[in-house]
Amino acid sequence: MKRKNLLPCLIFLFTAGSCIMLSQSLLTNGYSQDANGPAPSSPYRHIRQLTTGSADDLHARWSPDAKMLAFDSWRSGELKIWLISADGGEGVMLTTGLSGDHHISWSPDGKCIAFDAAWEGRPNIFTISLDGGEPNRLSGDRTADFLPCWSPDGSRIAFTSFRSGNADIWIIPAEGGQPVQFTRNEATDRWPVWSPDGSMIVFVSDRSGNFDLWILPASGGEAKQLTFHESHDDQPDWSPDGMRIAFMSKRSGKKDIWITTVSGGEAVRFTKEAGNSRPAWSPDGKKIAYTSDRTGNSDIWVQDVKDD
Repeated sequence: MKRKNLLPCLIFLFTAGSCIMLSQSLLTNGYSQDANGPAPSSPYRHIRQLTTGSADDLHARWSPDAKMLAFDSWRSGELKIWLISADGGEGVMLTTGLSGDHHISWSPDGKCIAFDAAWEGRPNIFTISLDGGEPNRLSGDRTADFLPCWSPDGSRIAFTSFRSGNADIWIIPAEGGQPVQFTRNEATDRWPVWSPDGSMIVFVSDRSGNFDLWILPASGGEAKQLTFHESHDDQPDWSPDGMRIAFMSKRSGKKDIWITTVSGGEAVRFTKEAGNSRPAWSPDGKKIAYTSDRTGNSDIWVQDVKDD
């Protein structure tokens, strides 16, 4: 079935809608400092709520030009991909014809989105163009392929898979082809994210006995453990300059966003209100979008990052 071209809707959404909804957002959601003040040593500055509603909105990812964000949502009654202006608005659903659309990654040129969705009862990796057309099933394993991440040069997609009998990181050509196993460990390796220059991949692993962040050269080699904490560290995302990594951790006793440097050292707490997860650094490195349930519902929030 031919899919409707989304560009006319997106043009309207990100021009007229952005001006109106930005003003409304400033008035109703508030672009202001937290009333309780920042956490000690936090790189906290300003914060605003980007999405509202009774349905859960999750896992936002910035477009490469920073004009919009894609996110997962239950707004339609099913888990689907939605697009929204970075200034706010109602959002537009990306119709794929699949179910359980989840875990978004933009192509570097901003023309396509990679995601995982159910295929014969198991998650597989798909790509879809924003110009229209049917989704392309990239992986075809009968176990589970999920959590895709596009390489910065657009040539490859890293993902998590059980095709080896264990959760490992695999890499497949973005146009399709034979996937190559990237990690080989008896532990669970998942959530791969390429560094901005494509030379490294950060991922989550419990190979030390606890879920922490690890870094491995994209060309292969020895993995280096980045975080060392008895709590659960997960969901990493590189800063655009490649110097820092934001991640979700329960080290404060609940889910919060933390930031650490690639060279290691003490992580800094970025959020402190209710449950916060799935950080996504803006292309200019000045903001982080994340999922928060601070209002009692999971929504997308955007928070400034200090440079000093």
